[in-house]
Amino acid sequence: MVIRVAARLMLALLLWGIPFATEATGPNLPEIRFFSRSGQDPESDIPFFHGGLGILRPSMDDNRLYAAYRLMMGGSFTDAQAQQLLARCCGTADVEYAALTSWNDVRNRVLGPPARERDLPVRNRPADIAGFDVSCFPNAYRNAAATLRARIAEHGIGDAWVREWALGQDIVLRNCQANAYIPQEAPSAPAWLKADRAYQIASTYFYQFDYARAGELFAEIGRDASSPWRKIARYLAVRSAVHAAIADKTPDLIAAADGAVAAMAADVELADYRDDAPRLASMLAFGTRPRERAQELEKTLLAADLPATLAVDARDLEWLERPGHRYTDLGAWIHDVDLLMSEKGRKDATAKADVLRRWHESKRLPWLVATLMWLAPGDPETAEAVAASRETPASSPAYYTLAWHRVRLLIGEDKREDARTELDQMLGTASLPAGVGNLLRYHRLKLARNLAEFEKFALRRGEFVMGIYDPRTKLDATPLPLAAGKRDGFIAGIVDWRKEMFGKYPVYFDIDGTSAMSLFMPLSMMAKVVLSESLPPHLKRDIGLVVWTRAVVLDDAETAQSMAAVLAPLFPQFADGWRSYRAAATADSRKAEAALLMLRLPAARPWPDEGMGYLFRRDLIGRFGPRWWDHDDGRIPGSLNDQGEPILCSECALPLEWEVPAFITRQDRDRAEKETAQLRELPGGPAYLGAIVMAWAKAHPGDPRVAEALHLVVRATQYGEADSDTSKAAYLLLHSRFPRNPWTAKTPRWF
Repeated sequence: MVIRVAARLMLALLLWGIPFATEATGPNLPEIRFFSRSGQDPESDIPFFHGGLGILRPSMDDNRLYAAYRLMMGGSFTDAQAQQLLARCCGTADVEYAALTSWNDVRNRVLGPPARERDLPVRNRPADIAGFDVSCFPNAYRNAAATLRARIAEHGIGDAWVREWALGQDIVLRNCQANAYIPQEAPSAPAWLKADRAYQIASTYFYQFDYARAGELFAEIGRDASSPWRKIARYLAVRSAVHAAIADKTPDLIAAADGAVAAMAADVELADYRDDAPRLASMLAFGTRPRERAQELEKTLLAADLPATLAVDARDLEWLERPGHRYTDLGAWIHDVDLLMSEKGRKDATAKADVLRRWHESKRLPWLVATLMWLAPGDPETAEAVAASRETPASSPAYYTLAWHRVRLLIGEDKREDARTELDQMLGTASLPAGVGNLLRYHRLKLARNLAEFEKFALRRGEFVMGIYDPRTKLDATPLPLAAGKRDGFIAGIVDWRKEMFGKYPVYFDIDGTSAMSLFMPLSMMAKVVLSESLPPHLKRDIGLVVWTRAVVLDDAETAQSMAAVLAPLFPQFADGWRSYRAAATADSRKAEAALLMLRLPAARPWPDEGMGYLFRRDLIGRFGPRWWDHDDGRIPGSLNDQGEPILCSECALPLEWEVPAFITRQDRDRAEKETAQLRELPGGPAYLGAIVMAWAKAHPGDPRVAEALHLVVRATQYGEADSDTSKAAYLLLHSRFPRNPWTAKTPRWF
């Protein structure tokens, strides 16, 4: 299905030059996206096409990989060419809503709303030509609507033959999605309808993929000097010949199609369609001579002067090479790098052998890059490839990619001092792009020798994303720090209180840092991170709240008290609550005071989040969760590999192989493992806090805070993980003991 859709779009561009609207982005929750997701900086995509490749990643789209190959081979791009490769080219062939609506509106005026019909039969075509099946593009609906409006203007909307025309066209367009049936001939109709019906019947055969019959009928119309469809029918006869050749691939049909295209290009009468001749010729070569066409495209795409059809040519090569044919060196490089995105692909011994062979034979820079990407620590070729990568100058567009993988291999071969020295040297470079810096810090974090280095390398710069990210346009991505300005209420509620976003280069923890804290640091070590003087205030607040929550539920009173001392000044609105908590004389009273505070802090949870974490102010419910914690937090299916190590984000710049930072000892990990096992046994936050508050409320019925506390328990079950038993019990106790209390009035239901 993917091949069908993309190839249809290629045909649209080749044959009609249809412009497609930019893909709309839907609403999504704001987040901090680290540059390590893209491997580049956010200000503009254009520098990539001028050699600023950052660290190449297999997940890049094929246009970027093509550009990288060309740049590594000494080629270049203009800004206009870069924009062409960044723009949407060949995505979906869905009919534009406006075009379909245009047809439906005028059709319904004549025929009335269509009756509901059974599903039409599914088309079946051989797999090797399925991508060339031509469905109806938007112009088919626009032209149908325009023609029907013209017939209405000429003959009247109530004319029986106009109705017959509309019925026939309805049948034609039903064949756009599945083979339906053929419009009937109209022997007694007026001449205008007979001519139109002949064209409708020929078009229907074309949409049913019966190109031989369609070609015969279009040719017949083309010989009818009285038909208003004569010229376009002659053109469509040529298109039918091209599609017939692609479908059957017989020498006779290919030769006939070649001849038809050449004749069309020289036909004075078909001058309006002459520009389509080279496009049809390209499509014919694409479908019948793939190796030859791929080699032509490679030559074109690597030439000093690039063609005006750059994006289409790049996409044509992509689809010719996508099955792994390796017709060309460029196509083979893109394919072999693409494979690294999947675990199955990374185990493809044939692809790895192809990469190594091409590097050894050619010594070309792109193949050295691919070799470094494919090699694993301990491979026989690793030492040679690492040595070759060191000879690449810093001015090379491949420099950072080679360095990143070289360090990866050094770490994997336990040459940690060499890797640390090289990383520290690069990270000390003032001009280091932020995206490269983030990915180098990912490696350096593995080699951290103490908590100070953990903090230094776990913190990353990012960008603020307010919508679904489009890697080609970086739509809705704003580099940090943010500029002051007006924002809508929702975004303002998320952003304006975060003072760090308006400071100089704000940093946040990425997923490798939060994974280290969540799973491998014991609580006492996490507390040291919070107590560090170098930790920025916004992270001291957010990670401090995590560590305090974790300490409370793990009954570590000493750590909880130290975190409370940090948090109290950061949440001054709850000064009384912090005083009561810190002054509590017994474990039970401390637990109750902590629960009362947590119910006011929906961001309280024992698991640290990367990036922004909880979107809203920590004491606000906000429009979106998650709030508090769920029972299943920390036990996401598939989050650990066979060795019990976390699998990091799939959308990161490169497959990130996890390694616990070097300073965390086996003893530390054992303690952390016991603590996380305890945390995973907890009920969800609302149930956990509700049980504590219910017991406290029954034991202290005269405390003036009881009614509010019961209200907060019900609220937590409504906005956090649902727990009907806890909610109903708190609701009933509140309404039975405090029937006229204002907090009771604010709690009209328990569900």
